[in-house]
Amino acid sequence: MEAMTIKLDLPPEVAKVLGNDPERETLEALLLHLVHQGRVTLAWAGERLGMSRWQAMEWYTAQGYPYPNLTKEELEHEINYAKSRLAGA
Repeated sequence: MEAMTIKLDLPPEVAKVLGNDPERETLEALLLHLVHQGRVTLAWAGERLGMSRWQAMEWYTAQGYPYPNLTKEELEHEINYAKSRLAGA
């Protein structure tokens, strides 16, 4: 799947505070929002940002979000994900 390009017109005062890498900051903000809403997993978001599982947890909690409470199914998914990563290592 190819990357999607989205044109976003920001007020100058918003663009000014985005820093040196506005595309990265925008992507991170979007992924934080999606994880917080439960629409994607933290592991999935971390992969898109090039982070390890542990880096993603640190990134998420450093932004003020608590580590998500997982359902039994989500916990099983996380365990299976970790096992698959270890098997591929």
